[in-house]
Amino acid sequence: MSSPTDDDGTMLAFMIPSPGDKHGEVRRIPIPSPSPGFCLVKVLRAGVCNTDLEILQGYMGFHGVLGHEFVGRVVEVNTDNDAIKTKWIDRRVCGDINVGCASCGVCDNTFGLDG
Repeated sequence: MSSPTDDDGTMLAFMIPSPGDKHGEVRRIPIPSPSPGFCLVKVLRAGVCNTDLEILQGYMGFHGVLGHEFVGRVVEVNTDNDAIKTKWIDRRVCGDINVGCASCGVCDNTFGLDG
């Protein structure tokens, strides 16, 4: 198997291909670019939790990349502030399962953010 990240700008990800799918796949996908004010984390280790298992059973109709329990290192910070970049680049971080984007359908349906 190839490495999790390669010099071709891709990474390996465990994902649910389509809403309602009850199987996951390891796919090579493009490494995302962080939006302004956000950072890119290279995941070093990720766990599988009960929510991931429920998603694999069709819970929430989720599709996309799984793995919200992770530890990694900050590899890019999208800011013009050099002090912030210096502070965060190469810092070890972990995922917070209690923070959602508050803008997608999954967050709306799961957290009641739709009004």
